[in-house]
Amino acid sequence: MDLVNSHLIALFLIFGLGHPAREPVDPAKSVHVSSRVPCDGYTAPEEDLGTHATFSPGASAREFVVSRFHKETCMLDIKGKCLHKEKAEWRDVWSVTSDQPSAGETLFLGSCDAWGSSDPAQYVLSGWYRESATGSKPVWKQATLKQISSQPEVFEFSDPNGGTARLELQRR
Repeated sequence: MDLVNSHLIALFLIFGLGHPAREPVDPAKSVHVSSRVPCDGYTAPEEDLGTHATFSPGASAREFVVSRFHKETCMLDIKGKCLHKEKAEWRDVWSVTSDQPSAGETLFLGSCDAWGSSDPAQYVLSGWYRESATGSKPVWKQATLKQISSQPEVFEFSDPNGGTARLELQRR
């Protein structure tokens, strides 16, 4: 990473620029999704899914997010002592918001947890809406996501203001 990029990242972290704050993903409010391509334990196969998101008109922003679970790993190990650990957590890998065009994007779901691993990758699809309190920054809240159909795979959620969001996944 070059010096300019590292300074930009530091500014985003320090001043909170970019995506407004969001609470951690709650898998109980989400829907688990996975690749249908078998994990072979030697490579890292993935499945490409077509997406089509639609959002009703409304005042609050809405968003679909696919997050992947990452295990705790040591990023910097010196002579058996870990100097920098990446904690186990859900990390965003794909998203679409009501502010963006919503058709034709591709979602890539890896079959395996890592290259050469036989453990399957873990993904959740979650739905979010932006809630703003008077005099504070807007905060993203997680909505309970429901699967409406399995052929094609269709997911929906509503926000407290009556806005709705719908995502269709097309397996290729």
